[in-house]
Amino acid sequence: MQILKVMNNSLILAVNDSGNECILMGKGIGYKKSIGHEIQESEVEKTFILKDKTILRNFVQLASELDDTYFNIVKEIIEYAIKEHEIEVMDYLYLSLSDHIAFAANRFHEGKISEKFNYIEVIKYHQKEYAIGKYAVNLINQTMGIKLPESEASAIGLHFVNARLNSESYNKEVQVVKLIDHIEAIVQRKANTYFEKDSLSYSRFLTHLKFFAERIIKKQTFEDTESDVLYDQLSQSMIKEHEIIESITRFVKQKHAIDLSKQEKIYLIIHINRILGVNRK
Repeated sequence: MQILKVMNNSLILAVNDSGNECILMGKGIGYKKSIGHEIQESEVEKTFILKDKTILRNFVQLASELDDTYFNIVKEIIEYAIKEHEIEVMDYLYLSLSDHIAFAANRFHEGKISEKFNYIEVIKYHQKEYAIGKYAVNLINQTMGIKLPESEASAIGLHFVNARLNSESYNKEVQVVKLIDHIEAIVQRKANTYFEKDSLSYSRFLTHLKFFAERIIKKQTFEDTESDVLYDQLSQSMIKEHEIIESITRFVKQKHAIDLSKQEKIYLIIHINRILGVNRK
């Protein structure tokens, strides 16, 4: 295998013996390496064969932006999940969870970790994933010398719920795609903006929409809890995002006969705020 790009000390983009591009993970695998260097199998701990070129490109971009500390933490978390809870996950979890942890750590350093919001559905119905989330929070805090709130465990657990291997029927996949397209159109129309579809921020936003749409199609949305105060606070500070959420709420009610809970709205409003924030720059 030959190096095409060194992303950080733990991740490289390479071409394998079959001529396919792949991501190789290993401790120190990229250290003092350069393009064209031959990689030995003994150096590789994890191989990602990403056939989707957009996901591959975004993985490379994100890996180049993030310190390899995040990927090493995620690798340890996933190894724990496999060993202790026999949980298998899709490879994209390495990407989405690394991004999530980096975002949470940055918010902590900026003094913005104030809300203590739990995904109650994860705590109630996905105890294995929640246990992994608690392990992850302890690991992150110890490794990075920070103090993320305990509520972060349910958010990380949600990533594992969404990344479990599954066998969705083609029909449901089509429904999910259509719903994502409709919601994306609502956001763009109401925000009077457009998305750069090759950008990393768009890829992140689309990932969150995918999880949301799957819950709608499966009719397994999060239930209402004592989250009214937090949602009201977010609505007051994110006025445009609140208007968009209300439009999405009406659409989902009309097309799928589902009333969105405050938990679902909180989840949406945060991620819509994030992509609109990127577009405002």
